[in-house]
Amino acid sequence: MKLHLSLTNINCKSPYQVSLTDGNSFYFITEEGNEYEIGFIKDDMFGLSDAYQFFIVPKGEANTIKDEKIQLTIVAVIEEFFRTKEVLLDYICDTNDGRQATRSRLFSHWFSQFPNRKLYTLRTLTLYYENIAFYASVIIRNDNPKYEECLSAIDNFESEIRGKLDETI
Repeated sequence: MKLHLSLTNINCKSPYQVSLTDGNSFYFITEEGNEYEIGFIKDDMFGLSDAYQFFIVPKGEANTIKDEKIQLTIVAVIEEFFRTKEVLLDYICDTNDGRQATRSRLFSHWFSQFPNRKLYTLRTLTLYYENIAFYASVIIRNDNPKYEECLSAIDNFESEIRGKLDETI
């Protein structure tokens, strides 16, 4: 399923020029020459039709210099995603380098600075499996017509996963 996000709307708010890579993926290059891909993939783990997983992938070496414009660019894309109120967005922190807790804190911090954040609900989830912490966040607009259904699906998913993890102990 292809999302219909407006590059014009994104670039009106983004400090970095955002370009389309394919139907649901974008990229931008920072002043230091670091390239990032950001996008959305359909996600059915909650059993909902309009759920998407958000991803941020640095191409090459990640930027080690604090660059507020990266956050503002990503927020511009997410704002455009939520122009459609019927969607749910989840973000699962990459565990490959052991920095998933840092990613989770950063995502939550960015959300705390999100324009009109009071219009959204952020749910976070932390699970432990084989001594590895897994962090995820879910964002939904409070005016989503399926708001209660979405919250119930998130709760059910969390209970199911925790139950499966308890069985493996």
